[in-house]
Amino acid sequence: MSAAVTLGLLFFLSVGLNYQVAEGCSCRAPRKFQQLFCMSEIVMRAEVTGEKIIHSNKHRPGMGTIQYEIQVIKVFKGFDSIKKIHHVYTKEQSSMCGTRLGHEQYLLTGNITPKGVFVSMCNYHELWDRLSLVKKRNLKYIFRMGCN
Repeated sequence: MSAAVTLGLLFFLSVGLNYQVAEGCSCRAPRKFQQLFCMSEIVMRAEVTGEKIIHSNKHRPGMGTIQYEIQVIKVFKGFDSIKKIHHVYTKEQSSMCGTRLGHEQYLLTGNITPKGVFVSMCNYHELWDRLSLVKKRNLKYIFRMGCN
């Protein structure tokens, strides 16, 4: 085989593998703001203040969990007291469905499990400062009116 054919095959294989990896985690949940709010077990405004990688399998690095230390500013849906929530968890980004958060304020939606609050790429997570005024107003409206 010539070098050009080999390079061409490698290119197409790498594109195919990247596509499969990207499609490995698919979100079946709706991506609209109100629907994600209603389908989530918890919705809160929180500031990420720290992070710690928790490896569940030392033989498979990148397949662990990230524990984000947070300071909850307001809970719109979920726990009654913000004092109960100190961390949120996600899968490491190299593993399926994980999401990456910086040390900033977010509007986060997630699921409550016996191990804690989990967020994934399928949940809504947006920097609070980037949320439009319309979304902030809708958030208050959805909170008051409930989900149907």
